[in-house]
Amino acid sequence: LKSSWLSARGREGIPCSRSSVLAACEAMVRGEAKAKAKEDVKDSSGGGKWRVKGSAAPADEAAASGPRERVKEARYTGLITEWRGHMGWLKPLGKVDHQQASKHWGQVYVNKGDVLAVDAGVPRMTAGRIVDFYAYADGDGLGAEEVRALSVVRLVLGQEEAKELLKDAGSPQWSEYLVDSEYYPSLSRDLGVLVRKYSWPHPFVIWELWGVKEDLASAAMKLAGRGAEGNLRLQLLLPDGDVSKVESLPGNPQVSQHPVIRRPLSCRSLTLEAPESECKEAIIAFARIMGEQ
Repeated sequence: LKSSWLSARGREGIPCSRSSVLAACEAMVRGEAKAKAKEDVKDSSGGGKWRVKGSAAPADEAAASGPRERVKEARYTGLITEWRGHMGWLKPLGKVDHQQASKHWGQVYVNKGDVLAVDAGVPRMTAGRIVDFYAYADGDGLGAEEVRALSVVRLVLGQEEAKELLKDAGSPQWSEYLVDSEYYPSLSRDLGVLVRKYSWPHPFVIWELWGVKEDLASAAMKLAGRGAEGNLRLQLLLPDGDVSKVESLPGNPQVSQHPVIRRPLSCRSLTLEAPESECKEAIIAFARIMGEQ
């Protein structure tokens, strides 16, 4: 989708805490103080505006960093909080167990050179984008390497289907950067993608999956229901402005005549009902189309 569907928790304004005040004072002493604010951003996966919490701004570059030492041979998931064209910062969605993890307000440094190409091109990094990465330490905090920009699909489940899924989903977690939603680390591990559930009052439940396209297809298929003749049946959210782009998708896509949600972005439902192989192909193609926005 065009919109990042990512925003800060709580009211507009800058959170005020002892740690943030001390951090601001240190920045002023160094002459590097920068206004902190929440701003509307557009991420490369979407088109409506969404709020992303402004981050405390660490120094642009590490003045004297040492050699890299990978923290763990496992990928972490995080959200880009700031991007300046050639570098930026991300906030891990989960704990990174390392003694340098608290440096730079708990944020992880990202250099453009560490972002992996996707579909033969370097993805556009913006605040609000979700990525996964390997973490390294270099004596000046943590950095991210082999950074992958993740694709997204959003699907709709009925209330009863959602309740059944939540029985084995594990305990939810919340992030200050993601409002009106919760994510499920245990279910995410089982499905191989980041799983987020929105709490908006609809007669259905909106689930958001972030991952590599092939993993997204596999995860979405596991959440799909069954249609006629044993086919998989899946409902995805499709922005109004992108209806014409999915007409040639495999899986016999059926688009609703009217939007099923109006906010934060007017979307219709796209129903796929097809054998597993066609459904997988359609989901991968759908994620690729949405990533082109």
